[in-house]
Amino acid sequence: MQAGLDFLYPPRCAGCGAPGTEWCEACQARIRRLTGALCPRCGAPHPRRGACTACRALELPLIVRSYARYEGVLTRAILHLKYRPNQRLAARMAGWLAEVCRRDNWQPALVIPVPLSPRRLRRRGYNQMDLVAAALAALLGIPLGSDALSRVRETRSQVGLDPVGRRLNVEGAFQASRDAVQGKEVLLVDDLFTTGATLAACASALREAGSGDVYGLTIGRASSGP
Repeated sequence: MQAGLDFLYPPRCAGCGAPGTEWCEACQARIRRLTGALCPRCGAPHPRRGACTACRALELPLIVRSYARYEGVLTRAILHLKYRPNQRLAARMAGWLAEVCRRDNWQPALVIPVPLSPRRLRRRGYNQMDLVAAALAALLGIPLGSDALSRVRETRSQVGLDPVGRRLNVEGAFQASRDAVQGKEVLLVDDLFTTGATLAACASALREAGSGDVYGLTIGRASSGP
């Protein structure tokens, strides 16, 4: 199917539009990776020892890492996948996340994408993070838990909310399946880290259902985060 689609609609780079590939080497070179000295809890650039000030205030119930800064061509790629189910781009992004997971020597037992609300899923037709999480689970050789976490109430968009508003907006919005997660270390996957509110709400639901340690991986990290 993908070959037929490529014939009818030749692939173009999601970052710059160059023909022939879903992601070109020039755009890869423009990404600012998040490596080096990072907060051990939220993954923010942090030259000092221990958790950063903002992270301590949030009391994140999981450890988070992001692949790169949410800017420029990476922003365009994330938005492209959000509105177009590009399997090749999702697989490319999964490769980025697998690299981070292996670098930090995480060994989760289950990969779970952050779920959309039923209303947003019906409107969009797919969850882009399902695509990334499925490819990531295959790369890591562990199960995918697409149904292990669900959004049990509608929430408004997080865009425009301050950190407190974001936390309150998603508080109690998720529920995890005890049968699926009990005793397992879980890897949550999302596209963007801004304040960590969504990942924190998901992790709290997982821990309440009896999961082991929870890790979070995002493709991008917004500069407004901690």
